[in-house]
Amino acid sequence: MFGLARNVTALLSICVLLTGCGHGPGPDDTVRNAYAWYVRELKSGVNPLEQKRTELKEFVTDGFLTSIDNMRPELEADSFMDAQSFDARLSVEKVTKDGRAATVRIGLSGRISGQHVLNVYLVKVEDRWKIDDVKVIEEFSLAEKTVRVG
Repeated sequence: MFGLARNVTALLSICVLLTGCGHGPGPDDTVRNAYAWYVRELKSGVNPLEQKRTELKEFVTDGFLTSIDNMRPELEADSFMDAQSFDARLSVEKVTKDGRAATVRIGLSGRISGQHVLNVYLVKVEDRWKIDDVKVIEEFSLAEKTVRVG
């Protein structure tokens, strides 16, 4: 019996150290999950901004939804929000956390959308990371990249 208790304790310790059990998804996980969900909805013919607002609130703050509703010009054409760029692949380049705020720098690249580097700003709301803003840092087409490299 003592051996079983020791094994359970060791397993729980490893779980806490390696995966952060009980802490929920990190800011980078939230960005990945939100983008994957958003793209799945677009590919199924659904406009998540209009038809799936309740589900969208799992990933974004009310303030971000208000910004989207007011259609800030930079968000309307933003590759993270633009339905035309749903072929893009997301890669997390850097995560910076400061208490209840975080910034996730991502790269989006796709044959339709070209390449974009964005900062996704998140805040912790009720112990969950939620997207609060998105800003384009750098963008260029694949043709521009070829010229830059070559």
